[in-house]
Amino acid sequence: MKRGTFPYDIPKRMTSPNENADKHPGRLALGIAFFCVYVFWGSTYLGMHYAGLYFSPPMVSGLRFLLAAPTMFLICWWRGVRLRVSWAEFLRLSLVGVLLLTGNNVLLVWGERTVDSGMAALVMAVVPLFVALIEIFLPGGERLNRLGWLGILLGFAGLLVLLSPSLRTMSPHSPPQVGAPYLIPSSGKVLGFAILMIAGISWAVGSVASRRFALKVDPFVASAWQMLVAGVVDLSIATGAGAWETAQWTRPAVIAIVYMAIFGSLVAFSAYIYLLHHVPVAKAATYAYVNPVVAVLLGAVFVGERLVPMEYAGMGIVLLAVALVTASKTKTVATGRDEELAVES
Repeated sequence: MKRGTFPYDIPKRMTSPNENADKHPGRLALGIAFFCVYVFWGSTYLGMHYAGLYFSPPMVSGLRFLLAAPTMFLICWWRGVRLRVSWAEFLRLSLVGVLLLTGNNVLLVWGERTVDSGMAALVMAVVPLFVALIEIFLPGGERLNRLGWLGILLGFAGLLVLLSPSLRTMSPHSPPQVGAPYLIPSSGKVLGFAILMIAGISWAVGSVASRRFALKVDPFVASAWQMLVAGVVDLSIATGAGAWETAQWTRPAVIAIVYMAIFGSLVAFSAYIYLLHHVPVAKAATYAYVNPVVAVLLGAVFVGERLVPMEYAGMGIVLLAVALVTASKTKTVATGRDEELAVES
């Protein structure tokens, strides 16, 4: 896949600033697109919380993407886009899909078994920092300026502030087999946070790999293949682990899976691609700041999750850090934009 697919995979550029100037999308259309990206992507954390109560993590991810993939292929076929890819492209798309949609999503659902959905979203908000760190160690990767390094240091400091209250105390949580809340030892939350960090690293590596491969494949087609491969891999893991026997096909679980497949994987992604073609990348990338806030609010409203003052402070620091790193990258890209346009034209 050439550029951005799912959240945290922020593309460098999809079109030139004036490439779509004649289309002039209306404010209503842009507003709806931003709403879809902000709310639907932010709500998937709550969806994973509900689905994860009744299905195993690989089953949640596998069902979601195997439902979304055929629909995405149909959309591409209806648009008249070529669906076939070469064997080399398929292998690369498969690798990125497994990193993004298996390594990340399966671990994310697993982590949410001991960590609140809103808190999980806040931990995942540091993924752009991982991407920035990986890039600086790769040949030809983007280098950070002082603003970027300030954002990196501030981000990990904010992460420590964010996690410190949870790691010092015990927190209520309701598993599927128990009707009343019980207390999870802080050691269980440490494991949950560790799993979430690995999930974030998997997404960061997949995002960097996606950029590096620079495949000339339509982004919708690329995403369809990635979702198909990841769905098959996830359900294969679920089958090997005997997850079908323990699955509870309750109405909330099924609704959560269908919701994530339609609104998280199809509608929000399509809206994101639309935004990338009609607004500057920096504006489209604001989902990285808004999604965690949406997840925290939805978690508070629907499942009674609450942050303590220290965690709110950590949230603010982390989001500020992501903004600083993104701003530093935007300036770097803007500086070299004329050269980039010359190379790609």
